Amino acid sequence: MLTMTNTNGAGFRRCVPLVALLAILAAPVVATADTPAGLSTHNIVSGGVERSYVLYVPEGVTGRAIPLVLNFHGSGGVPQNQITTSGFDALADREGFAVAYPAGMFANTVSERSWNANVEPGVNDVQFARDVIDDVAAKIKVDATRIYATGFSGGARMTSRVACELADRLAAAAPVAGLQYPDGCTPVRAIPILAFHGKADRVNTYELTGSSRPYWHMGVETALEKWREADGCGDNPQITKVSAELELRTWPSCKNGAELAIYVDADDDHVWPEGASERIWEFFKHHSL
Repeated sequence: MLTMTNTNGAGFRRCVPLVALLAILAAPVVATADTPAGLSTHNIVSGGVERSYVLYVPEGVTGRAIPLVLNFHGSGGVPQNQITTSGFDALADREGFAVAYPAGMFANTVSERSWNANVEPGVNDVQFARDVIDDVAAKIKVDATRIYATGFSGGARMTSRVACELADRLAAAAPVAGLQYPDGCTPVRAIPILAFHGKADRVNTYELTGSSRPYWHMGVETALEKWREADGCGDNPQITKVSAELELRTWPSCKNGAELAIYVDADDDHVWPEGASERIWEFFKHHSL
């Protein structure tokens, strides 16, 4: 059974000591060939605005091109929340890939640290994602055919947007508790998508209802159908019962080797599933540009 760990909308799994957070945010920006293993914070200018991201580089990868995962925090959060929630750093150590945790700044009715996921006036977070990719590639050797995106809640909505608009740069994407299909989305290629969502989610509701939040433009089933059409997948998904509450749905025969899949838990609320990070990476490993 895929167990779930309770979090809030910001993506917290447990409290992070303030001193640890300050140490990460104060880490120096290091030049290209000297970017160290571990966590470091980097500042860039994107769209005329100073932005930042936290980069994790595993030990022992110097001199070879490695995959890169963009990992977007939830609304109201900071990169450290997503570092703790997803546990991607330990996975990166084992599998040999880098992780970039961008810091949101878009102001909306939810928080001051969110993402412009609904194509509203304001900061250009799609360009920011492009700039983060380019900046990381200037610091370490990145395999340009193996760049991926994931994120939680508001970060999953942002993942949905970059999956559409950066389909030329991303090999696959995995939104957790926030799958959408962005307004006006016309991806340049069929892009593999793996999603996770609980049917009891009270933040990003599985079905669109009168109580859904204003930014939540569609239910998960509607988003899946739109991604199925964009990826040219077959009509009837294969359903695998993982447990009494959890099922995996996969759509067959997508264009150009793409895949569309979702884990749906009948009982769970707004959470990052324990075990999801490993499943995401296994999905990513099967896809490259």
